[in-house]
Order: sequence, then C-alpha cells, then structure tokens
Amino acid sequence: MPWCPVCKNEYVEGKTHCPDCDVDLVDELIEEAPEEPEHYIPTEEELRDLAARKAATAHMSTYTSAKNKYSEIKSSAWTFLLVGCAGFLIITLALLDIISLPLNQFALLIMEAMFIAFLIISALSFKSAAKLSGDISREDDRETRINAWAEENLTMEELTVDLDENTSDEMKYFMITELIRERLMLTFPEIDDAYAEELTERFYNERFS
Repeated sequence: MPWCPVCKNEYVEGKTHCPDCDVDLVDELIEEAPEEPEHYIPTEEELRDLAARKAATAHMSTYTSAKNKYSEIKSSAWTFLLVGCAGFLIITLALLDIISLPLNQFALLIMEAMFIAFLIISALSFKSAAKLSGDISREDDRETRINAWAEENLTMEELTVDLDENTSDEMKYFMITELIRERLMLTFPEIDDAYAEELTERFYNERFS
C-alpha cells in the first residue's frame, strides 16, 4: 500500500500523490532513527543552587553511627560509674567519721546525693548502650546492602555520562555528588540527610580521588 512520507497517511492502490502534502507517495515508510538526546549541562544558576545546598548540608548535624553512639555512651557510663563509686565511698567514710574532710555535715550529704545521682546516670547509660546493640546489627546490615548496591550502580561510567572535557572540575564535583545523593535517597529513602551526605562524599572520594 502507498504511504505519504510526510503525513504518514495510507492510500489505496493506484494513488501516487498526496494532495494534502503535495508529495509523491512511497511504497513503505522508513522509520527514522530517534535523535540522540543531548547531554544535559546545568546553567550557572543551577550550579549556584547546588553549591548552596552543599553549603547548607555542611552545617547540618554530622551523622553519628550507632556504633559510635554506643562507644560514647559506654565511655560516659564507665566514667560516671567510677567517679560515682569513688565519691560515694569517700563521702560515706567521712560521714562515718572514719576519715576527715573540711566539709560540714550538710555539705557531705549534698555530695553524697550527687554521687548517688552519678551512679543512677551510669546505670541508665549502660541501659541505653544495651539498647543500641540491636541498632548496630541493623546498621551494619544496611551498610552492607548500600555498599553492594553502590558497587554495581555507582560506576564511573554512569556518573560521568553527562560530562565532557569542557566541564570544569568544580562543575564535575557538584554534578557527580548530586547524582550520587539523588540515587542514594531514591533507592534507600529510609536514610537521613546527614547519612546520605556522608555516603555521598565517601563514594565520590573512592571513585575520583
């Protein structure tokens, strides 16, 4: 069947000309290859927006892993325990007149109450540290999944597909880190901004430093 190469209308056999487009008909339509999409290059304004977002993120609270939180809380718990025990023992000996301290009875009682508070804080800190043990396991599992995903999906070829030799180093950094961060947040929406920023910097440095 003849076709019009312009309007793509099909005509009955015997027709040789398209009156609407004023062109001769052809026996078959040739599919035109789709044009290759041009690589997107951000404008200067978009780069400034990226830089502003990076600067804002830098002022956010630094991400602290469950493992680091556990170490900090455990360290504080031991400090309160040791100071509390030592202080409680010394003040108790002073209250029993076994040792002498330059403090009156009321001051000694205040000190005793303070060291008891230290012991209570120590117990609560150890309890909080114990609760974090489960978080550490879940966090390690999540990080393993993220690293495996990054190894497969954050290749240098994919991250630099929109760059060319004319792209400045600063523009490369902003474009690549923004792409890494967007892919991270899309694949793992449960991670917070601070953690995403830390992972972004780490993955960038591993591949381009």
